[in-house]
Amino acid sequence: MASPGPSVAEGHTARWSRRRARRARTLRADTLIEETSNAKPWAVTALFLALLGFALGSRPLLAAASMLGTSLIGAWLWAKLSLCGIEYERDFCDVDGKRGYGAEIRAFLGETVIVTLRVRNRKVLPLSWLRTVDVFPSDLPVRDINVTLNRATHQGEMSAFWRPGSFETLERDLSIDCTRRGYAAYGPVTLATGDGFGWFERRARLPEVQRLIIYPRLYTAEAVGLPAKNPFGDRASDQRLFEDPLRTAGVRDWQPGDRLNRVHWRASAKQQQLLSRVYEPSEDPQIQIVLNVATLERHWEGILSDKHEHAVSIAGTLAYLAAEAKMPVGLMANSYLPGSDQVIRVLPGRSPAQIGNILELLAATTPYASQPLEEFLVRWTPSLPWGATIAVVTVVTYPALWTTLNALSAAGRKMLLFTLQDDPPERELADITVYHVTGLENAAAITGKVASSPTVPGTFL
Repeated sequence: MASPGPSVAEGHTARWSRRRARRARTLRADTLIEETSNAKPWAVTALFLALLGFALGSRPLLAAASMLGTSLIGAWLWAKLSLCGIEYERDFCDVDGKRGYGAEIRAFLGETVIVTLRVRNRKVLPLSWLRTVDVFPSDLPVRDINVTLNRATHQGEMSAFWRPGSFETLERDLSIDCTRRGYAAYGPVTLATGDGFGWFERRARLPEVQRLIIYPRLYTAEAVGLPAKNPFGDRASDQRLFEDPLRTAGVRDWQPGDRLNRVHWRASAKQQQLLSRVYEPSEDPQIQIVLNVATLERHWEGILSDKHEHAVSIAGTLAYLAAEAKMPVGLMANSYLPGSDQVIRVLPGRSPAQIGNILELLAATTPYASQPLEEFLVRWTPSLPWGATIAVVTVVTYPALWTTLNALSAAGRKMLLFTLQDDPPERELADITVYHVTGLENAAAITGKVASSPTVPGTFL
């Protein structure tokens, strides 16, 4: 499936973003962080030669002092102007050459991203040398490049040496293997340069940071136990007791217990009495994915990393399949949002950006649970749409969780369970459809299809 070409508006937006980013990457005087000099001994030598030349009346000594002093002044001016008009850029693209711009770039686990480091000198004055130290993630390997760990900052650093001439642009391509899911930060970068004699050195820092968001690996419907055709069953709903608040069929008299957002204010003003909306029955099934990030019954006892990654991939696969079927899909997980004390909770929606938001949340998911899954379900299930199908994804199941799932099923909730447990609790959950997912280690990923799909906005792969 070919990726659709960008529209004219998207092209203008991309060009504006690149120009804005280029202005942010251009060095200015206020970006200077340090200036060092090794010219003091040479200045003392020039002064000594000048005094000695005057005392002895020696023209050669005076000429040598003049030449040395002139060289010092020229070297100082060279170093002073060396960082002016210097640009440093990082452009990310995939192996097919499709580029990604902006502060956030997206890829999938297991893919390779090409980052182009570009140094541009926008002035007549050439640089005799330029050293860049760019902050790279230490746990994402770069082919043929050694990313060293700075023990003071605990950050990876990638050093490079450049010699840009007058109005010259230099580029270097690096291949990054996306070997882990999550967020990876690139930047800031420190640039150092000076004169050709090594007397003066100036260092500057560009604070811009770009993030590489690595989505989880996604699989086919068969890999997670669902049928390839129509994996979530018949589109027609057999329950017409649920109402769709987006489609109004008419009005009726207001009744005690009606919420304010149900009141039809315009019709009420016209009829001079309170009237409430009557909604059409809901015909579209909704999928609410609930991910258990804990891999053991007592989540504080440890972490099974491989199992956790498989659970995240299953949740992402279900979200992708629901989005492909044009079904409203949401995500909840008993894990906190990055840098927040709020749990991951996205209600079902069919927005084109919904699947991208879900995959970004899954990319940031950690294996540290905020609370046991059974408590999480009791706390947040009442806020879900009543007609939504709740698909629980968990590595492990246990009696307390069985009790909660059976109680929700008895209350009328439609429940699905996807588990990686060796002995799935099919007898304990007789009224709940249980999918036993195995063999994901050898299953083929579908990232290439997702990458070219318009349902994942913002991706450049």
